[in-house]
This record gives sequence, structure tokens and C-alpha cells, in this order.
Amino acid sequence: MASISQYLAELDKQRDRLAANLTAMGVSAASDEKLNTLVPKVLQIPQSGGTAPSKAVVYSAENRDGIYLKYRDAVYSLDEFTAENNAFCSADNEYALNYSISIFGWDTQVYTCCTRSISIESSMQIAMRFIAGSAESGIMRLVQSESSNPADIITAAQTEDNYIDLSLQWIYSDDYVTTLTPCENVTASNYYLVWVGRTNNSRPLIKSIEIYH
Repeated sequence: MASISQYLAELDKQRDRLAANLTAMGVSAASDEKLNTLVPKVLQIPQSGGTAPSKAVVYSAENRDGIYLKYRDAVYSLDEFTAENNAFCSADNEYALNYSISIFGWDTQVYTCCTRSISIESSMQIAMRFIAGSAESGIMRLVQSESSNPADIITAAQTEDNYIDLSLQWIYSDDYVTTLTPCENVTASNYYLVWVGRTNNSRPLIKSIEIYH
């Protein structure tokens, strides 16, 4: 298991890379800026002379369809789960996904998926906006499945050699931050996205997940 210093070193590496990429695209950026300052600058990339960046919304307050989660060996749609556990996702928290200890108990790994297949290329990046209670590496995976059944997708995401691991880092913050996870080295194809909310000290509150080309 990686140490906190290793997590922080990886965050510094990703921050430097993001700053360099922004600069290459004509946006003023410095490696000593914070991630939550650098990430929104992606939208400042000049679009003249080219096509506008495309975006696929996996989850947001306005796009909640196709989200399923596994809890205690059962798979629930978002509507089914919130019917019994309203605190997980409601108007009270602006429809963020709340992986709270009070809902799931201590240190539960809640596998969550989107059943809408998304075309992924190696040049794409996944933007996740969240609040987390601690800094640590998380779990985000791409799954190829002939079935759009959420149970099949989540099972594949838990079965070795049936998924592609992506680099997800939770960042401690008392306000929303956005991180970018690159899809580099991913073979272009259609995938289902799976992520894990862990109810340990990180206990993330996820506001949105979007994929940018």
C-alpha cells in the first residue's frame, strides 16, 4: 500500500503535467498553482481554428440516469437506493453521491457504475468533482461487457483481467475540487465506467463525473 508521501508525490506529478499541457494549449498556467485552480482552466483552451472539446456526462445533478451501486451483495438503481436512503443523493446535498459512514457503515467499498456505454480514446480525460475527507488513491475502472446489466458490469469490475485500472486520487478538501484522470494507454473502444466510494476517512461526496476529449 502506497504511503501518504507517495500519494502526494503522484499528485505533484499530475499537477505539473496538467500545467504543462495547459501551457502547450495556450492557457497561462504554472506548476505551483493548486489543482483546483488548474483544472477549471481546461475550459479556457482556445477553440478557434478547431473543434470544441466534446464532453460526455457520466453523472451530474441533471444526469442521474443509469447509475447503479452494489451494497451488501445486492445491486440497486440510484432511485431504488435513495428511496430507502435519501441522504445518499437528494436535493439536500444538491444530488451529490454521498458515500457516508452513516449510510454504509465503516470502511465499506461501494462499487458504483454507469450503464451507459461510452466511447473512450487514449486522449480523453475523466473529470471528477468531489469533496473528500482524506488524501488517498481510489478505484476507477473501465469495463468492456457484452451486457449492460449493472450486476454484470460490477462483477467484471471486481474480476481480475476483466477491467482496466485508471489512476484516481482523492484529495482532502472541505470544498469541491476537480481532478482529471487520463485515459492514456487505453485502447479505443466502448467501455462502462465503474468507481468505488469507500467509507473510510476519504468518504467522498461526488458532485459530477464528466469525460472530455
